[in-house]
Amino acid sequence: MGMSLPSSWLSIDGSEPQYHEVKLPISRHTWLPFADVPHSYDHVALYNDLKNAYPEGFVIRGCPPEISQLFHALRHDTCRTGVDAVIDLSDRSHFDGKKVLAALKRGWRHGSVEEIPLNKDHADRLQLLISESSHAGKPPLKHLFRNDPLNASRCFVFRSFSGHWLACLTLTRQTENAYRTELMIRNRHAPGDIMECLIADAAEILRSEGAAELSLGEVPFMLHEDDNRPLSIIERLLFSAAPLFRHAYDYHGLYHFKNKFRPVWRTMRLCAGPGVWLSPSLLVELAHSMGFIDLLTDRTLFHWLEPSS
Repeated sequence: MGMSLPSSWLSIDGSEPQYHEVKLPISRHTWLPFADVPHSYDHVALYNDLKNAYPEGFVIRGCPPEISQLFHALRHDTCRTGVDAVIDLSDRSHFDGKKVLAALKRGWRHGSVEEIPLNKDHADRLQLLISESSHAGKPPLKHLFRNDPLNASRCFVFRSFSGHWLACLTLTRQTENAYRTELMIRNRHAPGDIMECLIADAAEILRSEGAAELSLGEVPFMLHEDDNRPLSIIERLLFSAAPLFRHAYDYHGLYHFKNKFRPVWRTMRLCAGPGVWLSPSLLVELAHSMGFIDLLTDRTLFHWLEPSS
């Protein structure tokens, strides 16, 4: 399977890691939302490289259990932030549920799924599709996924029978046998069921190629049902505040959509390097840097100013 990596980090053939850096505005710690890590690295080598490269302190979000356990063993600060939905591609039962089968039956009435090469012409069409989605006109979230289609590894589109692109799914190849979902975009006027078709067909293609797993991505502000460990103070603050954000980011709806596929849910954490404390102020810095505060402000004003029916 290869070494597990944080969300949207990739394993590459190179000899040196390449980090995408975001400097937090007050603490001046470095948030590392993306990175390209050589195949030859293990978790310890990666940690040592990070510690040497960022002596002032670093933060990584979307850390799977294998990475967060290393940080915990080294007595660094970690914080549960959500759960990741993983499809085991050897298990076809992910697509046997009644809700998924019904959605597939309805969705395929509107067109079919095809993989497209990622080039400039197609990237322009994908940007047009993004501008036609329900997210258009809202402040965008930043640095949470590779939202430039040309930075993805693969792309699948749902094409209507008349030739229009109604939805797209972009994936990054995290390891030799593991892929991760980056973008799931649908034209706001297109039927919702076509997203299930995209996921099912992409998963079948990956399975036929020998891939082992497909992550559908993280759902924030949710806890794994089998995770009974007591919440830390910062986790209690985060999960207690989450319901206040639902009008801006419907994480419950996202969870219910992904849970249709009966995925393997795994806990994801925010991990801090040596000398960094995951304080409330640091979480606010991260929320600002990822565009969440702008989105929350916009949606709150929209909610207040929207005429009541």
